[in-house]
Amino acid sequence: MYITINSIKKTLGKYVEMTDLYIGIPMAMAFLMLFAFSTHKLFSIIFLTVCVFLMIPINLSKKNRMYKVMGLFFKFIFKNKQYLYFR
Repeated sequence: MYITINSIKKTLGKYVEMTDLYIGIPMAMAFLMLFAFSTHKLFSIIFLTVCVFLMIPINLSKKNRMYKVMGLFFKFIFKNKQYLYFR
């Protein structure tokens, strides 16, 4: 008899992972600092909207948060590409 584990990721509850907290807490602190102690209230609201968009869970391969997908997208866009031409 074998004991199987569905996932080896550290999760807090059903959908929240530790990496989500490592990314989400600094974003929340940055929003609070911008909103409370500066005159850039509109910029802080836009920043919060972008942060919430990046934390949306999606179903696309094994990457389940939008910030992971955006990271893969920018990695693909800016990687060094070599084109070979054969005659």
